[in-house]
Order: sequence, then structure tokens, then C-alpha cells
Amino acid sequence: MIKSKLSPTLETDEYSYFFTMLSDRFIPLNKKWQNSLEKRFKKPFKPIYILPFYHNHYFEEENYIVLNEWLEDIHKKMGRKDIMNLIYPEDINKQFSQSEFIENLTKKLIKKQGKVFVLSFTSVWLDIDNPNVVVLGPEGSVASRYDAKIEHIRTFKKLGMDTIQSTVYKSIEELRKKQTEYPFFISAMYSSGGIESRAIFTSEDLEAYYSKLRPINQAEPLIAARFVDDIVLAPNSNAIVTGLNKTTMVCVSDQILRNNQYMGNIYPSQASKAHQKQIHEMTIKVGDYLSGQGFKGLFGLDFLITKSGHCYPIDLNPRRQGGYYCNVMSSPFDLIDLELAVILNEPLPKFSYSDFQVGYCWAHSKLTPYFPNMKIRDEINEGDPIEPFKKLGATFKAIYYPKGYTLMVGNPGFYLTSGTSYQEVKLRLYEETEKLISKNYELYEG
Repeated sequence: MIKSKLSPTLETDEYSYFFTMLSDRFIPLNKKWQNSLEKRFKKPFKPIYILPFYHNHYFEEENYIVLNEWLEDIHKKMGRKDIMNLIYPEDINKQFSQSEFIENLTKKLIKKQGKVFVLSFTSVWLDIDNPNVVVLGPEGSVASRYDAKIEHIRTFKKLGMDTIQSTVYKSIEELRKKQTEYPFFISAMYSSGGIESRAIFTSEDLEAYYSKLRPINQAEPLIAARFVDDIVLAPNSNAIVTGLNKTTMVCVSDQILRNNQYMGNIYPSQASKAHQKQIHEMTIKVGDYLSGQGFKGLFGLDFLITKSGHCYPIDLNPRRQGGYYCNVMSSPFDLIDLELAVILNEPLPKFSYSDFQVGYCWAHSKLTPYFPNMKIRDEINEGDPIEPFKKLGATFKAIYYPKGYTLMVGNPGFYLTSGTSYQEVKLRLYEETEKLISKNYELYEG
């Protein structure tokens, strides 16, 4: 643990505390979850943030704990403390599940308030064996199983979906020996947002890629897919599973990609009516299948649409997704209240896909530097993250972490806007994010 700040009255005050790993671009949603919990249980709640690194003065939370064991090791090895690596949500989940400090704090909170809720972007590797701890999301073991890329392939094939031709290799040695056709697209077993996946054009590319994988992915099978170079659109679907064979679509947007890496979304999708119909049908089919495996909650699929008109499902995301903040804030229907009702097995109101739709455009993007080892020049908090959903054309810009730190891995910033025209919103987003990234990061020269 690198740093923490906790109220000295945590164990005695009137608040019920919940742990949250929803940080950065999702920060305002914690207040909505807090309000929903307070409405249900008729008592005051407060969040304790679990972070990969502490935030700058604009965003410093009342109560927080930084969990990032890898960063402590990096600081020791390099003899420097001005380095950040913003570890992935599932890695934070694992450290949270294994932390003695968290376990002891949880026991104290249970003694005080009865139950402790845990809110995370994903339930993957969130392994907590305590009936008094309630995860506000899908069951961890089911989410973890279907987070593995090999299960995506199996699920799509089992459901009769047309997918991009792929081969699973049990090891890097087998891949080196048998994969003779270049280029191809490679993905690690546990990856999301295009991280730890890339196009491979030469054997040197392959070795460079493999050398940078997390140890868990170096020890797992690798998936090589046919290289597709005629992509015209990359839609993403969001849906919610509320019970057995009960899946409802929430949103279809288009992904903003940097090469193959996910940066954000633009709503509504520009996919044709025929492709939207395919996306809906495939998403509902996958959701109903997951429901039979014990999955309940939000999930989504990533798609690729090619010039030839093929619409391929390529990823199954058994979790909240990158557009979660915008899905909640834009929806006329209270999505968080619905999530909580599903988790608590309460009677559900009637709702349909149309209840989540709006008649304007929104877009969001990470402000990730183009290269590794970039130093943060400035701290930003411009605008209000709620305003784009109240006033079309409004924007929000943020860099959440302290200036002067060098970023090894991760995304430190966020941009959000809205408007009446898809092209207007898309152009503004691309122009402004380019300026923000160029202005606010510099190459570390130490």
C-alpha cells in the first residue's frame, strides 16, 4: 500500500461505508450509487475509494486506499518514486481480495454496519468468501470465466455466430512453430480495451509483444486471428441480464480506436439498420446464454463491420464497459437503480431498449499519451462532467493524477462532449483530445 487516507471515525460514525473501484471517468457515479443505497436501506452511506495511484488535488477523495503492489516493487528497483503504472481493474480486484489490510478493515466495518458492499468496474478476479460482503455486480467466478478470450471464441461458436477465423495456441513456443502466415492479429487470454493485443507483421513484432505481457498472460494460451484490414466501423453493444433468458439491450455506440486500442465511444452508432438488427440479435443471444451460466448484470459485445458487409462479434465483456458513465448519465431510465434491484433480487419495473435512448449525440475518450514513459505536465479539471448531458455542446476535460509523474502504463485523463450531430461531436472530440494530449504530456528524458 503506497498511500491512504481514512477518517479516524470510520468505525464509530453514523455512516455505512462501501468500497469502490470506480474512479477517474466514473467518479460521479459513486454518488449515484451512494444515493441508491441510501434510498434502499434508509441510512447514510459513504464510499472508500480503492485506487491504483492517488489523485491530484482536484479529485482527492475523502477516504481512499491506494493498492498497487507492482508499483512499490518498481519504485524499489528503479530507486525512483516519480513513476506511475495504473494497473488494470482486475489486478486491483485481485490485490483487494488478497489484502490483509482490506480484510481487517472489512471485518471492522461488518461489525459496525452488518454488510459491506463492493463496487467495481468488473467482478473479474474479485474473490471474496464472506457472506456479509456483497459485490455490486455479476458473480465473480462467472465473470472471470467469460473474461477469458478462449471462452469468447467457444461461446460465439456454440451459439452459431460467424466469427473471424482464429487459432488458439497453448504456448508461445507452439505459436512460433505453427503460425507461419503473416500478418495476423494476436490477443492474450486476459485483455480488454485492446491492451495486450496487436497486429503482428514480423517475428520481431511477436517477440516484442510477448516480452511485454503480464506474467499471467505469458503463462496462458495465445489467440491468433486472421488479419482484417477492411474495417469500416467498430460498434459496441451494452445490455443487462436480469434473470434467466431475460436480456434487454441498453445502448449501441461506435468505438473510438487508436490502432486496435479502445479509447472511447460515440453514440448513437452509425451502423446500418440491418447491422443494428444483427448486433441486437447476437447480444440478446449471448446474454440469454450467460444467464444460464448464472450471470446477472451489465455486459456487452464488441463488433467489427467490414467493407464487404460482414458483422463479426470479436469480444465478450462480462462487466460494465468503458461507456458506462455515459450510459448512466444519458439514460432517461435509472440504470444504477435497476442494477441494484437485480443484485438484491428485488421485483423489477417494466422497461425496454427504447427507455434508455436519447435523441442527441454524446462522445467520450481517454486522454492516453501516444507513447510510454510520458510525464504529466499539468492537472486539469475543466467543466462539469454532468453538463454535457444537460447542455448540448458542453465539454468536460480532466487529468486525474499529479503532474510531474511519469506514466508507464494506463490512462490518466478523460474528455467528454455532446451535440446534435454525430460528425460535429466526432470532429470536436478528435481535435480537442489531440490538443490536450499534445499539450499535457511530455517525454521523460531522465
